[in-house]
Amino acid sequence: MTSRWAQRWMEVFDDANPQIARRFAQGHNLVRSGRVSGVQVGRGIVTGSVQGFSATPLAVEVGVPALPDEQWERVVEALASQVRHRARLLAGQVPDGLDVQLEAQGLSLLPRADEVDVTCRCGDALVPCVHAAAVWQALAGEIDADPFVLLRIRGRGRERLLAESAAVRAVATPQEEPGRDIAALDARWWVHAPKPVDDLLAHPPEPPRTPAGPLRLLGDPPGWTGGVSAGDLFAPLIQRGAAWALALLDEEPG
Repeated sequence: MTSRWAQRWMEVFDDANPQIARRFAQGHNLVRSGRVSGVQVGRGIVTGSVQGFSATPLAVEVGVPALPDEQWERVVEALASQVRHRARLLAGQVPDGLDVQLEAQGLSLLPRADEVDVTCRCGDALVPCVHAAAVWQALAGEIDADPFVLLRIRGRGRERLLAESAAVRAVATPQEEPGRDIAALDARWWVHAPKPVDDLLAHPPEPPRTPAGPLRLLGDPPGWTGGVSAGDLFAPLIQRGAAWALALLDEEPG
């Protein structure tokens, strides 16, 4: 696993305990042999089916408490406090260093082992049982591919975090100085490019993870009113404009 968040997910349980280490080793073998399926993630819950050592697959449910709203407010404030954090969110990544910043405030996105609740019919009294350990490791693979899986379990998705951090930033950001007088601008560059357009090299970019990402990063402009954010309102227009520009780029010169 390459994701820091997946590695930290696996560190929730103490593998120094030989019983737990043995169960995770067995669970790892179950995952590798394809015996874990149907892993589903919801707010505060993970479910999956494990084909263990019996003929009948076992349904496993792992409960992880969602963070209360008060703690999520502190997470959002941490995200809004640094532009690099929000830029990471826009790029589809959970910000590096966010966990350290939060833990300095006594807050963690990772659950404690004693907060994890397991439901499995295998009858093993130790938490986690082999089957729950297998689901836990399968979920680590999901988190490795998409760290936002962890945040969804704890109660927030990426889009909501982006919107809430933009709102906090908009309130905290002081009003900017007035812009330049339009009459003082050189109007030539509104209709003429400083160099021939044909001389410009353009390479089609990768599709953005977040439509209208820079606009969402800036948040709503001062005085914006209405029931929809500027990012949501203009995202379809920006996407159509980008598609049109890419279509022009693909055209053969005539």
